[in-house]
Amino acid sequence: MRAKTGSSVVLGVLLFCAVCFGQTHLSSCDSNESILADCPSLNAFGVSQKSITAPQVTSIDRSHPVTQSLDTSGDDHQPADVPSAPVPSEDQSFHWRRALTESFTFLVIEQAYVVHTDFNWVVSENGIPFNHYWRDYKQSLTTWWHAGWSAGEDPLYNYVGHPIQGALTSYIQIQNDPKSEKLEFANTKTYWKSRLKATLWNAVYSTQWSIGPLSEMTVEKYGSKDRPPWNANGSFPCNTKTCYWGVGKVNLVMTPVGGFGWLLAEEAMDKKITEELVESHTQNRLLINTVRSALNPIHGGANILHGNRPWYRPRDLERGHLFVEPNNAVVPAEPAKPIPSHGDIFVGYIHLGESHCQTIYTGVGIVCDPLSAKTSSLGGWNVAVEKKYLRYFGAIADFSGAYGAASQSNFLFGIRGGASIGRLRPFAQVLFGAVHARENSAGVPRSDTSFAEDLGVGIDFRLARLLSWRFETDELKTGTPTFERYNVRVSSGMAIRF
Repeated sequence: MRAKTGSSVVLGVLLFCAVCFGQTHLSSCDSNESILADCPSLNAFGVSQKSITAPQVTSIDRSHPVTQSLDTSGDDHQPADVPSAPVPSEDQSFHWRRALTESFTFLVIEQAYVVHTDFNWVVSENGIPFNHYWRDYKQSLTTWWHAGWSAGEDPLYNYVGHPIQGALTSYIQIQNDPKSEKLEFANTKTYWKSRLKATLWNAVYSTQWSIGPLSEMTVEKYGSKDRPPWNANGSFPCNTKTCYWGVGKVNLVMTPVGGFGWLLAEEAMDKKITEELVESHTQNRLLINTVRSALNPIHGGANILHGNRPWYRPRDLERGHLFVEPNNAVVPAEPAKPIPSHGDIFVGYIHLGESHCQTIYTGVGIVCDPLSAKTSSLGGWNVAVEKKYLRYFGAIADFSGAYGAASQSNFLFGIRGGASIGRLRPFAQVLFGAVHARENSAGVPRSDTSFAEDLGVGIDFRLARLLSWRFETDELKTGTPTFERYNVRVSSGMAIRF
C-alpha cells in the first residue's frame, strides 16, 4: 500500500523541473525559444526585431487587433503566454488529440510512482509485468466487484489524493475545449455546463485509473491469483471478516465528485481573490504570479502539461498584457502554437555504481547474488534519442552498455519533462524497459534478463545553438520474483539538437 500514501508526489516526479527551474519570466529567452517580445533585455546586446507592427494605443479595440510578426526562423514553437487578440471559439472543435496526449502523459507519471513504490507486485509473476494479463485482469475485476467501499485504502489517498487527480484531469478537458477555456467562475448556465463536461472527462479517466486496462488493478495485480485479498496485518489469504482488496468503489465516486469540488474551489479563489483583490490593485508580475501559483497549484500542473507557464490565464489574452503600462498597451496577435517537432540525440559515457539488493516483499537488505554483485562499478556507453511531443515533454529511447566483471545492456523507453532557463535545461525522466546482465567468465557464464524502471534527473548546459553538454544521474531498479536490485547510473556527454 505504499503507493497509496504518496499521491501528492505523483505530479512532482517530472514536473518539478518545469515548475521550479524552467518557469521564470525569462525562461523563453534561450536560443531555442527566443522571442524578442519576451526578452526586452536582449536589446541591450544589439538584437533587433526584423518586423514588428505594433502601434501604441491607450485602449484596446478588440474588433481590430494589432498584429505582430517576428522573425522566428529556427524556432519550433511560440511562447506560451504572450497575449493575443481573442479568437472566436464557436468555430473551433475540441482538441481530442492534445487532450488524450496530455492525459496519457499524466497517466505515465502516475504509473511511474506506482511501479517505483510497488515494484515487487509489478514483477511478482515470474518477474514480468502483465504476465497472464487477461487471466489476472478478469480475476481482478471479479474480486473488485465483491470489494467494499474503501477496500482498506488510506483515507488520505481516497479523500485528498483522488480529488486532486480529478481536478487536474478536469483542467485537461477545459484547456482543450475552446468553448470552455476562457470561462471564469460565475453562476451562469454556460459555466456550469462546461465544468460538468470536464467532470465527465475526469470520471472516465478515474474509471480507467482504478479498473481500466492500464489501471492500478492491472499494474499492481490487485485481486489476482498472485495478490488475493489480504488480512489487516498484511498476511494472505484473508481468513477474517475484514478483507482488504486494494481498490475500492470509493475511487469511482470521490474522484469526480471531489475533483469537481476542488476545481470549483480553485476557480472561485482565482476569481474572488487573485483577480478581484490582487490583479485589480497591482501590476507587480512577481506578486500576481506567486498568488496564482499558490492558490491554484493543480491548475498550474495542468498548465504545464498544456505547454503554458503555471500562472498562465486565458484572461491575459482578453485584456492585453497585465504587466505592460496602460499607455503602452499592445495586443499582439499570437498564431496557434504548433506541437514541437524537435528533439536531441545524446552520446556519452555511463558508469554503474555498486549494486544494492533487498528482499522483494519486506524490503530488507540482503547480500546480492553472484551475478548482481558483479554488475557493480561498470563503465561503458550511452545513446539516447528524445523527440518532443509537448512543449515541456518528450518521448525517449535510451540504450546503454556497461562492462567490467559482467556485461550489462539496458533497453529503456519513457518520457522526459523539463524547461529551459538561459543556457540551462534541467529535466527529470522516467523510463521502463529491460536489462540484460551476463557474467564474464571462462566457464559457463550466468545471465539474466529482467524488467527495469529508471528514474533520473539531469541538466543540459547549452554550448551552442544546437549543442549541449549533459550531466545525468538515475536510479536503475531491476527485479526478479525473489529480490530487487538498485544501481546508481551516472552519465555525461554531448546532446545534439535536431
